[in-house]
Amino acid sequence: MTTASPTLIRKEGGFVLIASLLMLLVMTILAVSMYHSFNEQENIASNTKEKGRAFQLAQSTLQYAEYILVHNSASLAAPINCPASTPLTTLTICSNSVNIANPSSSSNPMTLSNGMAYSSLAPAITLSTTGGNNTYYADPQFYLEYLGPAAGGLGGQVYQVTALSYGSTPNAVAVVQSTYELSSSTKCLSCTE
Repeated sequence: MTTASPTLIRKEGGFVLIASLLMLLVMTILAVSMYHSFNEQENIASNTKEKGRAFQLAQSTLQYAEYILVHNSASLAAPINCPASTPLTTLTICSNSVNIANPSSSSNPMTLSNGMAYSSLAPAITLSTTGGNNTYYADPQFYLEYLGPAAGGLGGQVYQVTALSYGSTPNAVAVVQSTYELSSSTKCLSCTE
């Protein structure tokens, strides 16, 4: 008769289970941190897009104001001292500097407090104070400032043109300026007599 020899049963230590749980924990932490990073990158991309839209509209407004200055300078009144905190309602050339009002809180947008709204863009742009796709927070603004006669005695007049525009939120703001010289005569600066 044969007797069966007892087999040794090994007791499991659970090492594989513990290692698997640790790997799962590490993968979860990596996934959560990657998700946070992707979300942050999307926000940065969105803010960059809105700032770019604001800049493009500010450039367009600046070019419009320069166009007005060139084509209407003879019919515009002499430069006047414009109020610092009242928006302009008629096309005016001011002798004092532009007042760019920085907000005291994030709920108040930056404005040209004595600028003129460029509201004739209404059919081309959609305004919305609540944001949204392809909307702008408010009408862009511009300001024409007379700086004085040009240096060199050529009879030119120097102006500074300032334009401000928003993206879809009041936090996406672009302000651009240019200095413009108008002259009623033409003189060859490179000619020798």
